[in-house]
Amino acid sequence: METGNRLNLVTAFIVILAGTGSDHQLSKWSAKACEQHTGMGKPRAKVAIVELIEHGFVAHSERSTKLYPQYRLPPIPLDSDPIFLPVAMITGIEAEASMLRRVRETGDPLLLRMLVDLYGLVQLDATFGVPITALSETPPTDYPSRKVFELGVHSVWAMRLGGSKTAKGAWASYHRTESRSNDKAWEDFWPRVAMLEKIGAIWYEAWIFDSDEPDAEPLFPVDFAALYHQGEGDDVTQLTRTMLDAAANLSEERSDLLGRYGLDMLVTLAQHRRAPGIRGVARMRIEADTPGRRLSYYKRRTQIEIYEAGYTQIALDALRGEYNRPMNTAAPQ
Repeated sequence: METGNRLNLVTAFIVILAGTGSDHQLSKWSAKACEQHTGMGKPRAKVAIVELIEHGFVAHSERSTKLYPQYRLPPIPLDSDPIFLPVAMITGIEAEASMLRRVRETGDPLLLRMLVDLYGLVQLDATFGVPITALSETPPTDYPSRKVFELGVHSVWAMRLGGSKTAKGAWASYHRTESRSNDKAWEDFWPRVAMLEKIGAIWYEAWIFDSDEPDAEPLFPVDFAALYHQGEGDDVTQLTRTMLDAAANLSEERSDLLGRYGLDMLVTLAQHRRAPGIRGVARMRIEADTPGRRLSYYKRRTQIEIYEAGYTQIALDALRGEYNRPMNTAAPQ
């Protein structure tokens, strides 16, 4: 498809789409909205919109006028799998520049494609993030999960995250440069991922999984900052501290266990469970309040409450010298 500026073309389309209602059909957002939300000047925005019309992506509605333009978008096919982009990604939040404006300011149209791709990958489980097979922060290769000790029905594992990341799948292949050798094919991919991190579009949340396999189930999030800082925190911080207290109470060397493993997350699980895994789940900073998101956060909240109660019980049992009651991780009925 011929276009004078591909980034402006796609940016203008996303802005017009953000101005539609629940049926995603009619929009009154035009060149002015492009200028307001993305910094694209009206002359460039008008050129981009003309190109959108020429290529059939939008059309003037029957009520559209030159002074008050209105656009109609093609109906969404029933068998399609649309990607949901939150309006706040286009309009921004509070006094911040919008993510769409920040991406456009880089001048890289494939960065916008990567951002949209990542939104399309978000899965509706408790992490509400990108699948760990597609993009995630990984543990150090020379430091896998290792068992610290066993006591009664409990095993305590030491785990840590590294600074490295991994990516796989068709979405990643699209952003690779196939014409280059294997060692250079990712030269454009990782700088784009880093740029999305720099502009605040994505971040990584540490999660404990039931294994290090690609299809591992997420158990609960943890906060590594809780290893170093006391004081108030959110529910994840509180869960992490309770989990660390449980490990310390189980240890015969309670006084220095946390000191000796200061860089590690000490995770207590039942002995029958396989070795757990840890990953940094890629999360989108701007999320929309959709039914899917609310369901995911209900799952997240439930799992945090289950493990919070379980670790509290383990810590109390250990103070009484009782080590034979396994944690109940079943969701309440």
